[in-house]
Amino acid sequence: MIKKIGYLAPMLVAFLPTVGFIVGQETGNWLITIGLTPFFLFVVVPILDGLIGRDPSNPSAAVSAELSKERYYQLLPMLCLPAYVVTLFFGAWVVANEPMSPLLMLGWIISIGLAGGIVAITPAHELIHKPNKIEPFIGGTLLAMVSYGTFKIEHIAGHHIDVATPRDSTTARIDQSIFSFIFRSITKNPARALELERVSCEQRGKRWHWYTSESVGWAAVSLGFCAICVLIVNAASLHAPWVGGIYFLGQSFVAVALLEIVNYIEHYGLTRRELHSANGSVRYERVTHLHSWNADFAVTNALLFQLQRHSDHHACGFRRYQALRHHPDSPQLPAGYPTMVLVALVPPLWFYIMNPRVPRCDPHPLIITVSSV
Repeated sequence: MIKKIGYLAPMLVAFLPTVGFIVGQETGNWLITIGLTPFFLFVVVPILDGLIGRDPSNPSAAVSAELSKERYYQLLPMLCLPAYVVTLFFGAWVVANEPMSPLLMLGWIISIGLAGGIVAITPAHELIHKPNKIEPFIGGTLLAMVSYGTFKIEHIAGHHIDVATPRDSTTARIDQSIFSFIFRSITKNPARALELERVSCEQRGKRWHWYTSESVGWAAVSLGFCAICVLIVNAASLHAPWVGGIYFLGQSFVAVALLEIVNYIEHYGLTRRELHSANGSVRYERVTHLHSWNADFAVTNALLFQLQRHSDHHACGFRRYQALRHHPDSPQLPAGYPTMVLVALVPPLWFYIMNPRVPRCDPHPLIITVSSV
């Protein structure tokens, strides 16, 4: 029951910027307004992870089947859509109506963007994997709210196929810095989504057209949300209308950067072995729970819809978050995602902590010769 209630935690994060604004107004302290969200995510949550600890328990097969059918769990990620709509537009209203210095504006944008990373991208990641129309659509809309609708395409048709191989720009190489990784991911993944769309069209005997492209469609949705933010800011006289666009793009960048830091953490240094056939063709071994880093810290898992059980997610992509399993033989992170995000931002510290933990065979994949592929 505690875990069930705990999955409401993303809703708390959705409204942290609002709470911070209200408290900041009452106290006259803008540091509370812009600092409450990052303080909660990167100070309070790691402390709670340390105090409450790990939860390596797995549901039985029978309980897992029941959990997967319960509508409560299905609804929670979808409810993040209206929650973030309120947060995004409230953030624009604050920009429109409160005099801010450039530094305070930056802090407010970061606060909203961090909320977006949790409340938009995390549930979207859960929803886009589901084999129906409603959940992936809501997931795509959430991603469009942070200008990353192409993630829906590239993540499913690209990353989950090529994870832990040189073809995947979302798998961090050992000794690759987080800054190099973020630049590569953000610049390559949208283009790869378009490429995957074209390949899919060719395989179905169709031609790719921009007006039927899902990537272009989600970009249009992003423009719509951006336009609303511009209109909200334009309704006030404190700022020029283009400030609304800066606000929308800024919170998008922060949310996407947080996503890519998490991607960096999830597969850092892990590789799949090459399988060579007698005729010279090459493929990679099947994706298993050994190709993602796992973490079982209870508080962060509640906050992120068990995203830290990423090993099982890649082993079984359609499994719902509430039924994801802990694999003790997966590579294990030494701390939860919030702590590891901070560590990743200091590359020498990251390499010092993580490089010894990378399975030794992974930097130089073992070549296995088989009779057929």
